[in-house]
Parts: sequence; structure tokens; C-alpha cells
Amino acid sequence: MSFEEPDPMPITTRARRASLRTGVAATISAAAIAVAAAPAGAAPTTTVPAGQSAPIDSVAAAALSALTGNSTATQQQTPTASGQDIGALLAQANDTLRKLGIQPFLNPSVAFNCVAPTSTNPFGLAPAVGGAVAGPYSAPGLPALPMINGIDPNIVKSGETLYGFVPAGITPDANTAGMQVAWFNINSGKGGFAQMGDASQTIIDRYLAGVPAGPIRDVAVATVKTVLTTIAPAGTRLAPVATGKGTVLSAVFGTVNSGGRSCFFLPMVGITNA
Repeated sequence: MSFEEPDPMPITTRARRASLRTGVAATISAAAIAVAAAPAGAAPTTTVPAGQSAPIDSVAAAALSALTGNSTATQQQTPTASGQDIGALLAQANDTLRKLGIQPFLNPSVAFNCVAPTSTNPFGLAPAVGGAVAGPYSAPGLPALPMINGIDPNIVKSGETLYGFVPAGITPDANTAGMQVAWFNINSGKGGFAQMGDASQTIIDRYLAGVPAGPIRDVAVATVKTVLTTIAPAGTRLAPVATGKGTVLSAVFGTVNSGGRSCFFLPMVGITNA
């Protein structure tokens, strides 16, 4: 007679983990579908010669048209933000993300009524980009502080993924909550949600994690903050996540405050080889 050993994991724990994996996968799938399933005729087709890239204005106009679902007829009746303005803002956000060493996701995002409306932007649209980079990762531009022990330049370790989010044209706000990441590692079957935090504070916390509190740390924090103001503008968010190694599907989405306005940014979807 043989006996099966009891499963050491309670049924409720297995159920919660299964529910979490299902929820993460559903969130990312829904985000991907929302990005891919643009209405027919919403995104204009741009023919680009081999070896050349599409102008940023054309890319931005196509992305915004797909995200907002505006048809040509609707655009003729309703004023929209000029592609030139949105294109410039989107280029700024992409430039900031790349300077941080983070690869942009497959699609940009946009928030409505996020900035004060203008004649060229009557809906107050604010564009944004999200992205990720696998560890080990060291933030570019961090000052070398050789006289201070306990500093590890690799603020994101191997087996971790750093997520980034950069909006453009918003007003600084002290509330840094609201943005989050949904991720799923298709190799390990693990996934979850993570809150994003202020970029400067996230880098400082990681970079100076081994430096004890005191005057030396205070000087180091002030020095690092001075550098970070030039590479992480208002609204930039980061989130180091222990995704493990493998192919990671992700979606970045949520809200950012701008001048008293709550701006919801549609999901940005990406794939990262961690």
C-alpha cells in the first residue's frame, strides 16, 4: 500500500497564486489588445524608404490616432493637437528614457486633459513613454564617490528588471504614486504588479543603500540629486522588479498628477529579455 504525501502548500495559497498569475496575464493581454486593435483607418500608413526611419511627427500622429480612435472624418470636425507639438513632446520623453539607458516599449501613451488646453492642443493631451532594461544596470551620469564606502553602482542586479516611465510637458507634483507595472515571466510562470516611484528617489535609495545615515550620506544624497535633476525631469518614474531571468511581458500604466489634474496614461506594452 502506498501513500501520497500531502501537498505542503495550502489550497488557499495555491489559489491566490493562480489568481495573481491570471490577473497579471489578463492585464497585459488586455493592454496588448488595446494597443494592437486600433479602429480601421485610425492609424495612417506611412511608407518609409529602406534604411530610413519615419519622421517623429508621423510616428506620433499615427500612435495618437490609434490610441484615441479618431477617424479622418472625426478629425475634420473636431480640432486635435497638432502632430508637430505632440511629436516634439514625444521626442523629449523618448530622449530622456534613452539617456537613462532604458529601451522604450512597443507603443507610446497619451493622457487627456493633463495639461492646460491651447489652440494647438485643445484636449490638453500629454504624451508619455515607458520602457525597461534588464539588470545589471548602472544609472548613467552618477558621480563617482570613491571616499564613501558601501556604494554599489549596479543599482539593479542580475535577475531584476528596471522599468521606466517618462511623461512630457507636465507640472511637477509631490505625489509620486499612481503609476504601476504588470509583468509576467513566460519562462518561470511568475508575475505580479509593482508600484513605480519617483526616479531620483529610487536611484538614490538603491545607489546609497549601503551608506549609513549621517552627514556623509547627506552630502552624497545632495550630490546625486544635483546630477539627477538633469537626467530625470518631473514625472519620471522607476521601478526595480525581481522578475527573474527569462522573457518578460510587461505593461506600464496609471496616473500622474500635473498642476492639480489627475492624468491617466493608457498602457504601454513591451517584451524584455531579462
